Amino acid sequence: MRGQSEFVFPGDEIGIIEELLSGEGTYEEDGVVRAAVVGTTFVDMIYRKGNVITNRRPGFTALKKAKFVYFQVEQVKEDSAVGTIIGIEDRPVSSHLSAYIHISQIVNRRVERITDYLKPGDVVKAKPLGFTLPVPLTIKQPDLGVVLAKCSICGGDMVQIDEEHLRCTVCKNVETRKLPEARRRGS
Repeated sequence: MRGQSEFVFPGDEIGIIEELLSGEGTYEEDGVVRAAVVGTTFVDMIYRKGNVITNRRPGFTALKKAKFVYFQVEQVKEDSAVGTIIGIEDRPVSSHLSAYIHISQIVNRRVERITDYLKPGDVVKAKPLGFTLPVPLTIKQPDLGVVLAKCSICGGDMVQIDEEHLRCTVCKNVETRKLPEARRRGS
């Protein structure tokens, strides 16, 4: 097992799983806890976790204090929307963080198709659920949801026509999205 405050590179051995669990900045491979990032070791002896702390994480520091983030959807899969965090509260981030929204974190009812709520290119106001990459997000709360949408057919701007429907200003296509309550009231 490595000592405290040792400088390590990704892949360096921190310890074995019989000694400690994988913590922040580490991963477990074949029973060995290894560094996932460049940084210094920190072994939490209370919880028996091996961690690697890096100095290059200003986004994570702000993320841990954030009430909400802005997330841009890049790809929609069968069970999740994947993309990047482009803003933390009202501040843009210089280094984008990868994140995802699982289908169970969209609304408090069964979701048949995730594309009924989110589409690629959407900018979403979301709440972080954790602080590991990719960052898990939720939009279940009434004040969270799509704040900027583009038409999936022509890429035109979408305008709201009712509580969950948007219409393209160019081709008049109508689509559904999970909209925040404030936007539903027209603010």
